[in-house]
Amino acid sequence: MYEKLVKAFIMEIKEDKLLELENNFYEEVRDYVKTLQGEEKERALYFYRELRKLRLYKAFYGDRDNLVEEEVKILESIEKIHEEEKKEEPKDIYTLNNIELVRVLLNFPSFTDGKRIYNLEKNDILSIDEKIAKILEKHSIVKRFKVEP
Repeated sequence: MYEKLVKAFIMEIKEDKLLELENNFYEEVRDYVKTLQGEEKERALYFYRELRKLRLYKAFYGDRDNLVEEEVKILESIEKIHEEEKKEEPKDIYTLNNIELVRVLLNFPSFTDGKRIYNLEKNDILSIDEKIAKILEKHSIVKRFKVEP
């Protein structure tokens, strides 16, 4: 079986098109690998993995003739995932509070809104909750930007 696996790998490298394999080829290889140990097992697994990668690569970028059932299932799964990713659109960000863009007018000691600690230094630009922005603007600590939609 080892010779058959290596021969399939080498022939697959030489040819541009997919070689015709028996439908149960991978199953036979897996059964064979189970009987091996040590370095022999590692070599056989290497050729097995590389053969599969090569065949799937050819199938993605070339024709799909001579694929075995197992490879067809793998490709269908990948394409299904790819299609689902294409369909997903970014979702709008919904906030409970309006956010204001402000510029800090003077250095100000740290304070918190219960969720985060703010350290304000002169000329910092912040995006903060509208309520906090109004309070700070009322005390001439920040100036709100007028943003046109």
